[in-house]
Amino acid sequence: MLGTCRCVAVLAALALGITPVAAQTPKGTLVFASGGDADTLDPHFILERPDVRVSMHIHENLVNFDQNGELKPELAESWSVSDDRLTWTFNLRKGVTFHDGTPFNAEAVKQSFERILDPATASPRRSIASVISAVKVIDEYTVALITDKPFAPLPSQVSMFNLAIVGPAAKTPGADYARKPVGTGPFKFAAWQVGEKITLVRNEAYWGPKPAIERIEFRVVPEDSARVLQLMSGEADVIANVPPAMLPQLKSSSAVKVIQETSFRTVLLGVNNKIKPFDDLRVRQALAHAIDTSSLVKGVLRGIPKHGGGIEAPDIPGARKDLPPYAHDTAKARRLLAEAGYPNGFSTTLMTPTGRFMNDRQLAEAIQAQAREVGIDIKIEAPEWATYNTLLNKREVPLFLSTKGNPTGDLDLTMHLVAHSAGQMNFYNWKNPKADQLIETQRGTTDREQRYALLSEIQQSFYDEVPAIVLFYDAQLYAARSNVTGVRVQPNETVTFTHVRKN
Repeated sequence: MLGTCRCVAVLAALALGITPVAAQTPKGTLVFASGGDADTLDPHFILERPDVRVSMHIHENLVNFDQNGELKPELAESWSVSDDRLTWTFNLRKGVTFHDGTPFNAEAVKQSFERILDPATASPRRSIASVISAVKVIDEYTVALITDKPFAPLPSQVSMFNLAIVGPAAKTPGADYARKPVGTGPFKFAAWQVGEKITLVRNEAYWGPKPAIERIEFRVVPEDSARVLQLMSGEADVIANVPPAMLPQLKSSSAVKVIQETSFRTVLLGVNNKIKPFDDLRVRQALAHAIDTSSLVKGVLRGIPKHGGGIEAPDIPGARKDLPPYAHDTAKARRLLAEAGYPNGFSTTLMTPTGRFMNDRQLAEAIQAQAREVGIDIKIEAPEWATYNTLLNKREVPLFLSTKGNPTGDLDLTMHLVAHSAGQMNFYNWKNPKADQLIETQRGTTDREQRYALLSEIQQSFYDEVPAIVLFYDAQLYAARSNVTGVRVQPNETVTFTHVRKN
Protein backbone atom coordinates (compact mmCIF):
# COMPACT_ATOMS: atom_id res chain seq x y z
CA MET A 1 0.00 0.00 0.00
CA LEU A 2 2.82 2.40 0.89
CA GLY A 3 4.50 1.76 -2.49
CA THR A 4 1.26 2.49 -4.33
CA CYS A 5 0.79 5.74 -2.43
CA ARG A 6 4.34 6.85 -3.27
CA CYS A 7 3.74 6.15 -6.98
CA VAL A 8 0.48 8.08 -6.98
CA ALA A 9 2.15 10.98 -5.21
CA VAL A 10 4.97 11.15 -7.75
CA LEU A 11 2.56 10.99 -10.71
CA ALA A 12 0.45 13.73 -9.15
CA ALA A 13 3.58 15.83 -8.72
CA LEU A 14 4.47 15.25 -12.36
CA ALA A 15 1.03 16.37 -13.45
CA LEU A 16 1.58 19.62 -11.54
CA GLY A 17 5.03 20.11 -13.02
CA ILE A 18 6.78 19.43 -9.71
CA THR A 19 10.03 17.46 -9.85
CA PRO A 20 10.71 15.23 -6.82
CA VAL A 21 13.96 15.87 -4.97
CA ALA A 22 16.39 13.43 -6.57
CA ALA A 23 19.10 11.32 -5.11
CA GLN A 24 22.01 10.53 -7.38
CA THR A 25 23.37 7.11 -8.22
CA PRO A 26 27.20 6.90 -8.11
CA LYS A 27 28.77 8.56 -11.14
CA GLY A 28 30.49 5.36 -12.25
CA THR A 29 27.31 3.27 -11.97
CA LEU A 30 24.39 3.16 -14.39
CA VAL A 31 21.10 1.84 -12.98
CA PHE A 32 18.71 0.56 -15.64
CA ALA A 33 15.20 -0.44 -14.56
CA SER A 34 13.01 -2.66 -16.74
CA GLY A 35 9.90 -4.73 -16.22
CA GLY A 36 11.31 -8.25 -16.15
CA ASP A 37 14.32 -10.30 -15.13
CA ALA A 38 16.38 -12.26 -17.63
CA ASP A 39 15.81 -16.00 -17.99
CA THR A 40 19.25 -16.84 -19.36
CA LEU A 41 22.45 -15.05 -20.34
CA ASP A 42 23.52 -17.82 -22.72
CA PRO A 43 23.04 -16.38 -26.25
CA HIS A 44 22.32 -19.82 -27.70
CA PHE A 45 19.21 -20.05 -25.52
CA ILE A 46 17.95 -16.48 -25.49
CA LEU A 47 14.35 -15.89 -26.54
CA GLU A 48 13.40 -12.68 -24.73
CA ARG A 49 14.43 -9.02 -24.76
CA PRO A 50 15.47 -8.74 -21.07
CA ASP A 51 18.04 -11.48 -21.75
CA VAL A 52 19.37 -9.68 -24.84
CA ARG A 53 19.81 -6.36 -23.05
CA VAL A 54 22.17 -7.93 -20.52
CA SER A 55 23.87 -10.62 -22.58
CA MET A 56 24.90 -8.36 -25.46
CA HIS A 57 26.98 -6.22 -23.12
CA ILE A 58 28.88 -9.40 -22.27
CA HIS A 59 29.06 -11.09 -25.68
CA GLU A 60 29.88 -9.96 -29.21
CA ASN A 61 29.26 -11.17 -32.76
CA LEU A 62 31.53 -11.54 -35.75
CA VAL A 63 29.68 -8.60 -37.31
CA ASN A 64 27.09 -6.17 -35.99
CA PHE A 65 25.10 -3.08 -36.98
CA ASP A 66 26.01 0.56 -36.61
CA GLN A 67 23.59 3.36 -35.72
CA ASN A 68 22.54 3.65 -39.38
CA GLY A 69 21.63 -0.02 -39.67
CA GLU A 70 24.70 -0.87 -41.76
CA LEU A 71 26.79 -3.98 -41.09
CA LYS A 72 30.08 -3.23 -39.38
CA PRO A 73 33.05 -5.33 -38.22
CA GLU A 74 33.06 -6.51 -34.63
CA LEU A 75 35.04 -9.65 -33.75
CA ALA A 76 35.71 -10.07 -37.48
CA GLU A 77 37.63 -7.24 -39.12
CA SER A 78 36.52 -8.21 -42.64
CA TRP A 79 34.76 -10.96 -44.57
CA SER A 80 34.36 -12.25 -48.13
CA VAL A 81 32.46 -14.91 -50.04
CA SER A 82 33.75 -17.45 -52.56
CA ASP A 83 32.77 -17.37 -56.23
CA ASP A 84 30.33 -20.25 -55.74
CA ARG A 85 28.75 -18.31 -52.81
CA LEU A 86 29.11 -21.32 -50.50
CA THR A 87 32.08 -20.30 -48.35
CA TRP A 88 32.15 -17.15 -46.24
CA THR A 89 35.59 -16.33 -44.88
CA PHE A 90 35.97 -14.12 -41.81
CA ASN A 91 39.26 -12.49 -40.86
CA LEU A 92 39.26 -12.22 -37.08
CA ARG A 93 40.42 -9.46 -34.81
CA LYS A 94 43.73 -10.17 -33.06
CA GLY A 95 44.61 -9.47 -29.45
CA VAL A 96 41.13 -10.21 -28.08
CA THR A 97 40.59 -12.33 -24.97
CA PHE A 98 37.54 -13.73 -23.25
CA HIS A 99 36.76 -12.45 -19.76
CA ASP A 100 38.45 -15.49 -18.19
CA GLY A 101 41.68 -14.78 -20.09
CA THR A 102 41.16 -17.44 -22.78
CA PRO A 103 42.36 -16.22 -26.21
CA PHE A 104 39.75 -15.42 -28.84
CA ASN A 105 40.65 -17.15 -32.12
CA ALA A 106 39.25 -19.21 -35.00
CA GLU A 107 39.02 -22.32 -32.84
CA ALA A 108 36.82 -20.45 -30.35
CA VAL A 109 34.53 -19.32 -33.19
CA LYS A 110 34.31 -22.88 -34.51
CA GLN A 111 33.47 -24.20 -31.07
CA SER A 112 30.77 -21.58 -30.55
CA PHE A 113 28.99 -22.26 -33.85
CA GLU A 114 29.28 -26.02 -33.46
CA ARG A 115 27.78 -25.75 -29.99
CA ILE A 116 24.53 -24.15 -31.18
CA LEU A 117 24.37 -26.54 -34.15
CA ASP A 118 24.84 -29.64 -32.00
CA PRO A 119 21.41 -31.26 -31.38
CA ALA A 120 22.66 -32.33 -27.95
CA THR A 121 22.91 -28.65 -26.95
CA ALA A 122 19.12 -28.42 -27.48
CA SER A 123 19.21 -24.74 -28.37
CA PRO A 124 15.70 -23.43 -29.16
CA ARG A 125 17.33 -21.20 -31.78
CA ARG A 126 19.35 -23.90 -33.55
CA SER A 127 17.46 -23.17 -36.77
CA ILE A 128 19.06 -19.70 -36.90
CA ALA A 129 22.42 -21.38 -37.58
CA SER A 130 21.09 -24.32 -39.60
CA VAL A 131 22.17 -22.83 -42.95
CA ILE A 132 25.78 -23.44 -41.85
CA SER A 133 26.81 -26.98 -42.79
CA ALA A 134 30.44 -26.76 -41.58
CA VAL A 135 32.87 -24.45 -39.79
CA LYS A 136 36.48 -24.63 -40.95
CA VAL A 137 39.54 -23.17 -39.22
CA ILE A 138 41.87 -21.76 -41.89
CA ASP A 139 44.48 -20.46 -39.47
CA GLU A 140 44.51 -18.97 -35.98
CA TYR A 141 42.67 -15.82 -37.05
CA THR A 142 40.75 -16.97 -40.14
CA VAL A 143 37.58 -19.03 -40.09
CA ALA A 144 35.18 -20.13 -42.84
CA LEU A 145 31.43 -20.72 -42.56
CA ILE A 146 30.28 -23.15 -45.24
CA THR A 147 26.74 -23.57 -46.55
CA ASP A 148 25.27 -26.28 -48.77
CA LYS A 149 23.40 -23.69 -50.85
CA PRO A 150 24.11 -20.02 -51.54
CA PHE A 151 22.72 -17.95 -48.68
CA ALA A 152 22.84 -14.26 -49.49
CA PRO A 153 21.94 -12.86 -46.04
CA LEU A 154 24.58 -14.80 -44.09
CA PRO A 155 26.49 -11.74 -42.77
CA SER A 156 23.23 -10.31 -41.43
CA GLN A 157 22.30 -13.70 -39.99
CA VAL A 158 25.51 -14.01 -37.95
CA SER A 159 24.85 -10.57 -36.45
CA MET A 160 21.88 -12.00 -34.52
CA PHE A 161 22.28 -12.20 -30.75
CA ASN A 162 21.72 -15.97 -30.80
CA LEU A 163 24.91 -16.33 -32.84
CA ALA A 164 27.10 -14.27 -30.51
CA ILE A 165 30.40 -15.96 -29.72
CA VAL A 166 30.28 -17.74 -26.37
CA GLY A 167 33.42 -18.40 -24.38
CA PRO A 168 35.08 -21.83 -24.35
CA ALA A 169 33.86 -22.06 -20.74
CA ALA A 170 30.47 -22.98 -22.22
CA LYS A 171 31.88 -26.40 -23.18
CA THR A 172 33.01 -27.30 -19.64
CA PRO A 173 30.91 -30.24 -18.38
CA GLY A 174 28.55 -29.14 -15.66
CA ALA A 175 29.20 -25.43 -16.20
CA ASP A 176 26.13 -23.26 -15.67
CA TYR A 177 26.99 -20.87 -18.48
CA ALA A 178 23.50 -19.34 -18.45
CA ARG A 179 24.20 -17.95 -14.98
CA LYS A 180 27.93 -17.21 -15.31
CA PRO A 181 28.60 -16.18 -18.92
CA VAL A 182 32.08 -15.45 -20.29
CA GLY A 183 32.27 -13.30 -23.43
CA THR A 184 34.59 -10.79 -25.06
CA GLY A 185 32.38 -7.73 -24.61
CA PRO A 186 32.97 -4.38 -22.89
CA PHE A 187 31.35 -5.56 -19.64
CA LYS A 188 31.87 -8.67 -17.52
CA PHE A 189 29.31 -10.60 -15.51
CA ALA A 190 29.59 -9.91 -11.75
CA ALA A 191 26.45 -11.06 -9.90
CA TRP A 192 22.80 -12.07 -10.31
CA GLN A 193 20.19 -11.66 -7.60
CA VAL A 194 17.32 -13.47 -9.27
CA GLY A 195 14.17 -11.36 -9.50
CA GLU A 196 16.05 -8.26 -8.30
CA LYS A 197 19.07 -7.27 -10.34
CA ILE A 198 22.02 -8.34 -12.50
CA THR A 199 25.33 -6.52 -12.10
CA LEU A 200 28.03 -6.13 -14.75
CA VAL A 201 31.43 -4.50 -14.35
CA ARG A 202 33.67 -2.88 -16.93
CA ASN A 203 36.06 -5.17 -18.81
CA GLU A 204 39.39 -3.46 -18.18
CA ALA A 205 41.05 -5.68 -20.82
CA TYR A 206 38.51 -4.83 -23.55
CA TRP A 207 39.98 -4.70 -27.06
CA GLY A 208 38.08 -1.54 -28.03
CA PRO A 209 37.47 1.84 -26.36
CA LYS A 210 36.62 1.22 -22.72
CA PRO A 211 33.23 2.39 -21.46
CA ALA A 212 33.15 5.47 -19.24
CA ILE A 213 30.71 3.65 -16.94
CA GLU A 214 32.36 1.23 -14.52
CA ARG A 215 29.27 -0.73 -13.50
CA ILE A 216 25.75 -1.45 -14.78
CA GLU A 217 22.87 -2.63 -12.60
CA PHE A 218 19.94 -4.14 -14.50
CA ARG A 219 17.14 -3.85 -11.95
CA VAL A 220 13.79 -5.64 -12.12
CA VAL A 221 10.90 -3.23 -11.51
CA PRO A 222 7.68 -4.79 -12.87
CA GLU A 223 5.28 -1.90 -12.19
CA ASP A 224 5.27 0.94 -14.74
CA SER A 225 4.57 3.62 -12.16
CA ALA A 226 7.30 2.28 -9.87
CA ARG A 227 9.89 2.60 -12.66
CA VAL A 228 8.82 6.20 -13.26
CA LEU A 229 9.07 6.83 -9.54
CA GLN A 230 12.62 5.47 -9.44
CA LEU A 231 13.63 7.61 -12.43
CA MET A 232 12.17 10.79 -10.97
CA SER A 233 13.65 10.18 -7.53
CA GLY A 234 17.10 9.46 -8.99
CA GLU A 235 17.15 5.80 -7.91
CA ALA A 236 17.36 4.81 -11.60
CA ASP A 237 19.27 6.46 -14.44
CA VAL A 238 17.37 4.88 -17.35
CA ILE A 239 14.03 3.06 -17.53
CA ALA A 240 12.41 0.92 -20.23
CA ASN A 241 8.83 0.57 -21.45
CA VAL A 242 7.57 4.02 -20.51
CA PRO A 243 3.75 3.94 -20.38
CA PRO A 244 2.27 6.19 -23.09
CA ALA A 245 -0.05 7.80 -20.54
CA MET A 246 2.96 9.16 -18.66
CA LEU A 247 4.76 10.66 -21.65
CA PRO A 248 3.31 14.20 -21.43
CA GLN A 249 4.31 14.54 -17.77
CA LEU A 250 7.80 13.14 -18.34
CA LYS A 251 8.37 15.42 -21.32
CA SER A 252 7.45 18.44 -19.21
CA SER A 253 10.09 17.65 -16.56
CA SER A 254 13.57 19.14 -16.87
CA ALA A 255 14.98 16.35 -14.70
CA VAL A 256 14.46 13.64 -17.31
CA LYS A 257 14.30 13.12 -21.05
CA VAL A 258 12.27 10.71 -23.14
CA ILE A 259 14.04 8.49 -25.69
CA GLN A 260 11.62 7.45 -28.43
CA GLU A 261 12.89 5.31 -31.31
CA THR A 262 11.34 3.34 -34.15
CA SER A 263 11.34 -0.44 -34.06
CA PHE A 264 11.49 -3.34 -36.49
CA ARG A 265 8.71 -5.00 -34.45
CA THR A 266 5.22 -5.60 -35.82
CA VAL A 267 2.28 -6.04 -33.44
CA LEU A 268 -0.52 -8.09 -34.94
CA LEU A 269 -3.67 -10.05 -34.38
CA GLY A 270 -2.89 -13.64 -35.33
CA VAL A 271 -5.63 -15.69 -36.97
CA ASN A 272 -5.43 -19.48 -36.89
CA ASN A 273 -6.11 -20.59 -40.46
CA LYS A 274 -6.86 -24.20 -39.41
CA ILE A 275 -9.58 -23.46 -36.86
CA LYS A 276 -13.14 -22.84 -38.03
CA PRO A 277 -14.45 -20.38 -39.01
CA PHE A 278 -11.05 -18.80 -39.74
CA ASP A 279 -10.20 -21.47 -42.29
CA ASP A 280 -12.45 -19.43 -44.61
CA LEU A 281 -10.68 -16.45 -46.21
CA ARG A 282 -13.92 -14.45 -46.19
CA VAL A 283 -14.12 -14.69 -42.40
CA ARG A 284 -10.54 -13.52 -42.04
CA GLN A 285 -11.23 -10.63 -44.39
CA ALA A 286 -14.39 -9.77 -42.45
CA LEU A 287 -12.45 -9.57 -39.21
CA ALA A 288 -9.83 -7.37 -40.89
CA HIS A 289 -12.54 -4.96 -42.06
CA ALA A 290 -14.19 -4.97 -38.62
CA ILE A 291 -11.05 -3.67 -36.91
CA ASP A 292 -10.30 0.03 -37.11
CA THR A 293 -6.52 0.07 -36.65
CA SER A 294 -6.37 3.84 -37.05
CA SER A 295 -8.60 4.42 -34.03
CA LEU A 296 -6.64 1.80 -32.04
CA VAL A 297 -3.41 3.69 -32.64
CA LYS A 298 -4.92 7.10 -31.96
CA GLY A 299 -6.95 6.04 -28.95
CA VAL A 300 -5.45 3.11 -27.07
CA LEU A 301 -1.87 3.93 -28.10
CA ARG A 302 -2.11 7.74 -28.08
CA GLY A 303 -0.83 8.05 -31.65
CA ILE A 304 2.68 6.88 -30.77
CA PRO A 305 3.32 3.89 -33.10
CA LYS A 306 3.00 3.86 -36.87
CA HIS A 307 0.36 1.71 -38.48
CA GLY A 308 0.13 -0.05 -41.81
CA GLY A 309 -0.86 -3.31 -43.44
CA GLY A 310 2.36 -5.14 -44.31
CA ILE A 311 3.76 -7.85 -42.07
CA GLU A 312 7.24 -6.28 -42.04
CA ALA A 313 7.97 -2.90 -40.44
CA PRO A 314 8.59 -0.35 -43.22
CA ASP A 315 12.02 0.71 -41.93
CA ILE A 316 13.48 -2.72 -42.72
CA PRO A 317 15.26 -2.81 -46.12
CA GLY A 318 13.04 -4.58 -48.64
CA ALA A 319 9.84 -4.20 -46.62
CA ARG A 320 6.67 -3.21 -48.48
CA LYS A 321 5.63 0.34 -47.69
CA ASP A 322 2.57 0.38 -49.95
CA LEU A 323 0.30 -2.11 -48.17
CA PRO A 324 -2.35 -0.08 -46.30
CA PRO A 325 -4.38 -1.29 -43.34
CA TYR A 326 -7.59 -3.03 -44.36
CA ALA A 327 -10.32 -0.38 -44.63
CA HIS A 328 -12.64 -0.19 -41.64
CA ASP A 329 -15.95 -1.18 -43.23
CA THR A 330 -18.51 -2.84 -40.95
CA ALA A 331 -21.06 -3.27 -43.77
CA LYS A 332 -18.53 -5.16 -45.87
CA ALA A 333 -17.53 -7.24 -42.85
CA ARG A 334 -21.16 -8.30 -42.24
CA ARG A 335 -21.61 -9.10 -45.94
CA LEU A 336 -18.51 -11.30 -46.00
CA LEU A 337 -19.64 -13.13 -42.86
CA ALA A 338 -23.05 -13.78 -44.43
CA GLU A 339 -21.42 -15.11 -47.61
CA ALA A 340 -19.30 -17.43 -45.46
CA GLY A 341 -22.41 -18.78 -43.70
CA TYR A 342 -22.31 -16.67 -40.54
CA PRO A 343 -25.06 -14.04 -41.00
CA ASN A 344 -25.51 -13.81 -37.24
CA GLY A 345 -21.81 -13.85 -36.47
CA PHE A 346 -20.09 -16.34 -34.16
CA SER A 347 -18.20 -16.65 -30.88
CA THR A 348 -14.47 -17.15 -30.51
CA THR A 349 -11.55 -16.68 -28.10
CA LEU A 350 -8.73 -14.15 -28.18
CA MET A 351 -5.57 -14.81 -26.16
CA THR A 352 -3.43 -11.88 -25.12
CA PRO A 353 -0.30 -11.35 -23.05
CA THR A 354 -0.36 -8.69 -20.35
CA GLY A 355 2.43 -6.17 -20.08
CA ARG A 356 4.56 -7.62 -22.88
CA PHE A 357 4.01 -4.79 -25.36
CA MET A 358 2.40 -1.40 -25.39
CA ASN A 359 -1.09 -1.44 -23.78
CA ASP A 360 -1.66 -5.04 -24.89
CA ARG A 361 -4.61 -5.84 -22.63
CA GLN A 362 -6.34 -2.55 -23.47
CA LEU A 363 -5.73 -3.30 -27.15
CA ALA A 364 -7.44 -6.70 -26.81
CA GLU A 365 -10.45 -5.10 -25.15
CA ALA A 366 -10.75 -2.48 -27.90
CA ILE A 367 -10.60 -5.21 -30.58
CA GLN A 368 -13.27 -7.12 -28.67
CA ALA A 369 -15.57 -4.07 -28.79
CA GLN A 370 -14.97 -3.43 -32.51
CA ALA A 371 -15.58 -7.08 -33.47
CA ARG A 372 -18.84 -7.09 -31.52
CA GLU A 373 -20.21 -4.46 -33.91
CA VAL A 374 -20.25 -7.02 -36.74
CA GLY A 375 -21.53 -9.95 -34.65
CA ILE A 376 -18.22 -11.53 -33.63
CA ASP A 377 -18.37 -12.23 -29.90
CA ILE A 378 -14.83 -12.49 -28.49
CA LYS A 379 -13.90 -13.90 -25.10
CA ILE A 380 -10.52 -12.65 -23.87
CA GLU A 381 -8.05 -14.94 -22.12
CA ALA A 382 -4.89 -13.52 -20.57
CA PRO A 383 -2.73 -16.35 -19.21
CA GLU A 384 0.71 -15.97 -17.63
CA TRP A 385 3.49 -15.45 -20.15
CA ALA A 386 4.86 -19.01 -19.92
CA THR A 387 1.38 -20.48 -20.43
CA TYR A 388 0.71 -18.06 -23.27
CA ASN A 389 3.82 -19.28 -25.10
CA THR A 390 3.00 -22.93 -24.47
CA LEU A 391 -0.49 -22.54 -25.90
CA LEU A 392 0.76 -20.51 -28.85
CA ASN A 393 3.30 -23.19 -29.74
CA LYS A 394 0.54 -25.82 -29.78
CA ARG A 395 -1.06 -23.73 -32.58
CA GLU A 396 -4.58 -24.37 -31.34
CA VAL A 397 -5.52 -20.80 -30.36
CA PRO A 398 -8.15 -19.19 -32.67
CA LEU A 399 -7.07 -15.55 -32.22
CA PHE A 400 -4.04 -14.15 -30.43
CA LEU A 401 -2.26 -10.86 -29.96
CA SER A 402 1.36 -11.35 -30.89
CA THR A 403 4.47 -9.59 -32.12
CA LYS A 404 7.41 -10.30 -34.39
CA GLY A 405 10.67 -8.41 -34.32
CA ASN A 406 13.63 -8.53 -36.67
CA PRO A 407 16.98 -8.73 -34.85
CA THR A 408 19.06 -9.02 -38.05
CA GLY A 409 17.44 -6.25 -40.09
CA ASP A 410 17.08 -8.72 -42.98
CA LEU A 411 13.69 -9.97 -44.15
CA ASP A 412 14.88 -13.54 -44.63
CA LEU A 413 14.97 -14.30 -40.93
CA THR A 414 11.38 -13.45 -40.14
CA MET A 415 9.97 -14.59 -43.47
CA HIS A 416 11.43 -18.03 -42.82
CA LEU A 417 10.23 -18.09 -39.21
CA VAL A 418 6.79 -16.55 -39.73
CA ALA A 419 5.64 -17.05 -43.32
CA HIS A 420 7.10 -20.45 -44.25
CA SER A 421 4.66 -23.32 -43.71
CA ALA A 422 7.30 -25.02 -41.53
CA GLY A 423 8.33 -21.81 -39.76
CA GLN A 424 8.82 -22.01 -36.00
CA MET A 425 6.73 -18.87 -35.48
CA ASN A 426 4.01 -19.66 -38.02
CA PHE A 427 1.39 -19.83 -35.28
CA TYR A 428 -1.23 -18.91 -37.89
CA ASN A 429 -0.99 -22.32 -39.62
CA TRP A 430 -0.67 -20.44 -42.90
CA LYS A 431 0.36 -22.68 -45.76
CA ASN A 432 1.20 -21.29 -49.16
CA PRO A 433 3.43 -23.57 -51.31
CA LYS A 434 4.37 -20.74 -53.66
CA ALA A 435 5.45 -18.55 -50.74
CA ASP A 436 7.54 -21.44 -49.40
CA GLN A 437 9.27 -21.73 -52.77
CA LEU A 438 9.88 -17.99 -52.99
CA ILE A 439 11.37 -17.95 -49.47
CA GLU A 440 13.87 -20.63 -50.46
CA THR A 441 14.65 -18.99 -53.81
CA GLN A 442 15.41 -15.56 -52.34
CA ARG A 443 17.95 -17.11 -49.98
CA GLY A 444 20.19 -17.96 -52.92
CA THR A 445 19.57 -14.77 -54.91
CA THR A 446 22.60 -12.52 -54.68
CA ASP A 447 21.22 -9.60 -56.69
CA ARG A 448 19.61 -7.37 -54.08
CA GLU A 449 16.83 -5.95 -56.25
CA GLN A 450 15.86 -9.40 -57.55
CA ARG A 451 15.82 -10.70 -54.01
CA TYR A 452 13.66 -7.81 -52.81
CA ALA A 453 11.23 -8.51 -55.66
CA LEU A 454 10.80 -12.09 -54.44
CA LEU A 455 10.35 -10.91 -50.86
CA SER A 456 7.81 -8.35 -52.07
CA GLU A 457 5.70 -11.11 -53.61
CA ILE A 458 5.73 -13.08 -50.36
CA GLN A 459 4.60 -10.03 -48.40
CA GLN A 460 1.77 -9.47 -50.89
CA SER A 461 0.52 -13.06 -50.49
CA PHE A 462 0.60 -12.73 -46.71
CA TYR A 463 -1.42 -9.52 -46.96
CA ASP A 464 -3.98 -10.97 -49.40
CA GLU A 465 -4.63 -14.19 -47.49
CA VAL A 466 -4.88 -12.51 -44.06
CA PRO A 467 -3.20 -15.06 -41.78
CA ALA A 468 -2.74 -12.11 -39.44
CA ILE A 469 -4.04 -8.57 -39.17
CA VAL A 470 -1.27 -6.02 -38.72
CA LEU A 471 -2.19 -3.55 -35.98
CA PHE A 472 0.87 -1.31 -35.78
CA TYR A 473 4.66 -1.11 -35.86
CA ASP A 474 5.93 -0.79 -32.33
CA ALA A 475 7.74 2.22 -30.88
CA GLN A 476 10.47 1.97 -28.26
CA LEU A 477 9.96 4.23 -25.27
CA TYR A 478 12.76 4.79 -22.78
CA ALA A 479 13.47 7.64 -20.41
CA ALA A 480 16.70 8.78 -18.79
CA ARG A 481 17.91 11.31 -16.26
CA SER A 482 18.97 14.53 -17.96
CA ASN A 483 22.59 14.05 -16.95
CA VAL A 484 22.82 10.73 -18.83
CA THR A 485 24.04 10.78 -22.44
CA GLY A 486 24.99 8.10 -24.95
CA VAL A 487 22.13 5.61 -24.55
CA ARG A 488 21.82 3.88 -27.91
CA VAL A 489 18.51 2.26 -28.88
CA GLN A 490 18.62 0.34 -32.17
CA PRO A 491 15.58 -0.46 -34.34
CA ASN A 492 16.31 -4.17 -33.79
CA GLU A 493 15.52 -3.42 -30.11
CA THR A 494 19.04 -3.68 -28.81
CA VAL A 495 19.87 -1.05 -26.20
CA THR A 496 23.52 -0.47 -25.35
CA PHE A 497 25.17 1.50 -22.57
CA THR A 498 28.77 1.16 -23.78
CA HIS A 499 28.87 4.85 -24.77
CA VAL A 500 27.00 6.24 -21.76
CA ARG A 501 28.38 9.11 -19.73
CA LYS A 502 26.94 10.71 -16.62
CA ASN A 503 27.60 14.42 -16.36
